[in-house]
Order: sequence, then structure tokens, then C-alpha cells
Amino acid sequence: MIKIRGSKDSTTALMAYPAFGYPSGAYWRIHVSGVISQNPAVFNMRQRMMIRMLGGVMQATPDQMQCEMFQERIKPFMAEGDHRQPIVVTFNGKKYSLKKKTRRNGHFDDSFVIDRNEVDSVSTVVGGTPQIKLLISTEDQNHQPVECVAKLYPTRGISVVSDIDDTIKDSMVIDRRELLVNTFLREFRSVDGMSDVYRQWEANGAGFHYVSSSPWQLFQSLQQMHSIHDFPNGTMHLRNFRLRDQLLKRIILRRKGKASEIKRLMEFMPDRDFILVGDSGEKDPKIYLKMCRHFGDRVKGVFIREITERPLETDIFRKLKASIASGNCKKFSTAKELANLSSEIFAQ
Repeated sequence: MIKIRGSKDSTTALMAYPAFGYPSGAYWRIHVSGVISQNPAVFNMRQRMMIRMLGGVMQATPDQMQCEMFQERIKPFMAEGDHRQPIVVTFNGKKYSLKKKTRRNGHFDDSFVIDRNEVDSVSTVVGGTPQIKLLISTEDQNHQPVECVAKLYPTRGISVVSDIDDTIKDSMVIDRRELLVNTFLREFRSVDGMSDVYRQWEANGAGFHYVSSSPWQLFQSLQQMHSIHDFPNGTMHLRNFRLRDQLLKRIILRRKGKASEIKRLMEFMPDRDFILVGDSGEKDPKIYLKMCRHFGDRVKGVFIREITERPLETDIFRKLKASIASGNCKKFSTAKELANLSSEIFAQ
């Protein structure tokens, strides 16, 4: 039997994801999201079957399946959501109740407004972007409240939408076994030099939104990688996933969701310009082509990291270049190339 070490009983916890806000008339509209989940003390038979299937695909040894890293990575996938929980956000001593309760999978995602003068009077600037601190809790106070930072993006400026897997993190999405081994058995590795480029962009005033097909269950591990390698803080938009959705199939076969999330961000902030960064290993070029066609000259650049094993299709690359008014669509292999290719955007 595979057990989760360090817990005799199941535990329920509230987790908040990075929040963000944007101006809306006399207010800041603040978007918050997170999850309330119950982690089991011991995996049940169905969960153990899924783990054995996962181990078979990874060709993992029994010792690897019992190691601390695997235990920590797999645990969120086995958690059950705590649904229909009312969420309360506290800012500057005032409480704001979200209209939407947690969904069946335990996730919540909603927004509320705060008077602009009140926000501006207590906000602090970090990495060139103002931010405020929020406290997220449940209405019944049965869960430990958690602190959350909300980045405040001005009406105008540049936002960077960045993929994660094989763009800033070495994942090998195109190789099923390597993807799973990198996900569950190895420390997350960042792509050399990408954090340096992103920090320079941040110094030039850019805000960041990390949009990925990775499941929310990897949020803490991804946040740890961002912290270790000093990537700019920003919002994170991952994929909802439940155990019943067939673990291996849904992790390996990346499903839709990125396009709608990027579209939502661009509609939330209609006066900001965007830079889209992705790779040739997944569907990023086709998704970014849709964004370019839909939002026209608001896309100031598209940069695709070319994966040797799956080069960017010539036809898609041609269509991408044609869809951007500036024609600023470039392929890159290294972070140094990206820094050189993008310099003209921030020189304007």
C-alpha cells in the first residue's frame, strides 16, 4: 500500500493563487482564485491503481514511487475538492464576500471591486508593478486563512503572456515518459537564461501572466521553481483537472483552455499591449495566431522557442508574421537570442 507520510488523518486546506487587478472606473477590479481541498492520509484502491499505471508508464522503481518528491507531487492529484464553500476576502480591514462559492472540484474564481483611492493609498511597488495584500478565508472560518498578493496592472502598459512547459521549464512534453518523469520524479529545471530575460523585461515595465496546460496540482512546485530561479512574480493560469478525468490521458494529451484564458486576460485589460512567448512543441503557435487575428495590433510581438524534436511549421510561422502589424514574430533557441530579438519592443 502506498501511503502519504506525515499525516494520520485526512487534512483540508485552503490555497490562494496569485491575484491581479485592473482599473474599472473609480475602482480596481480584483480577481482572486484558489482551491479548498482535502488530502487523504492513505490512498484508496482506485488511487493506488492509477499510481501503478503511472509508475508503469514512467518505468519507475518501487523506491522512486516511495521517495519524498513523488509523494509530494502526487498528493494534490489525489485530493478531493471541498465544494460550495463561501469565500471572503479581507483588504485593509474590510471584508468582501465573493458571489461564487467553490465549485465541485474545490476551486473558486471570482472578482470584486475596491475603491481606487483606498487601493492606491496602501499599494506598494514591487518589480515595477504596484501590488496589495489580501487575506482569503471561508465564511465559516473553518479553514486557516491565507495571505495572497494581488498585482495591479495599470490601464496601459505591456503584459507578457508566457507558456511554462518547454518555454521557461524543461519538460519534454513531446515525449510521454520524459514528461511524466520530469513532472513527478525530478526537480523542475528552468530553461537557461529565461529568468534573466524576463527580469529585464520586468525592469522595463512589463507585467507577467504564466498560462500553461500544466494542471493546478503542480502550482506549488512551479512556484518553487519560479522562486529558486528568480522569475518575475505574476499571475498563473493553469488547467483544472480531476482524478476522474483519467490521470495519464489528461496530463499527456494537453486539452483546450489556454486560448480561452489568454483571451479572457486580453479582454479584462483592453488597453494594454501584449507579448506572447511559447514554444513549438505544443499548440502555442496556433493559439497565438488566433489571438493575433482577434486582437490585431495589441499584440506587439510573438516569440516561439523552437524545439529541435518538433520545429515550428513554416506555414504557421508565415501566418503568424502576417497577422502582426509590426511583423514582429520571431523564432529563438536560446534566451540570449530572445533578448536580442525583443530589444526593439522596449526601445519604443
